[in-house]
Amino acid sequence: MTLADMRVGLRAYLLDDAAIAAIVGSRVHPLILPQGDTGPSIVYSRISAVGDHHMSAASGLVQTRLQLDCWAASLDNAAALADLVKQRLDGFSGTMLWGEDSPAEAIVVQGIFFDGEREDFDNAAKLHRVSRDYLIWYEER
Repeated sequence: MTLADMRVGLRAYLLDDAAIAAIVGSRVHPLILPQGDTGPSIVYSRISAVGDHHMSAASGLVQTRLQLDCWAASLDNAAALADLVKQRLDGFSGTMLWGEDSPAEAIVVQGIFFDGEREDFDNAAKLHRVSRDYLIWYEER
């Protein structure tokens, strides 16, 4: 059995929002912002994942803490992008589809919950970052 990885569905779900896609194009990256990328971007990182169990086995649910960093040339633009992402994710439950064969390629999300925020400036890249954590419960089996 293959375990589902919700990051692929999350990326597709974010880019399916017209307002987010208009700002970032396809610049939604795993783990690191590519060197030299100065356009508004989103970077996602799994901070932790905890499985759920009942008395006889794994339940199939996972709680992941995902950090989403919104990067832009100004703090206002980074914050505006982070707000669009929060509007899209916070409180969501349902199916995230991706790929040509959807819904065969899908992640069932039980709930996404905003959990914290930080702001930063990268002096080398000359970019502002608004970083927010989300707790995501999804079905990996």
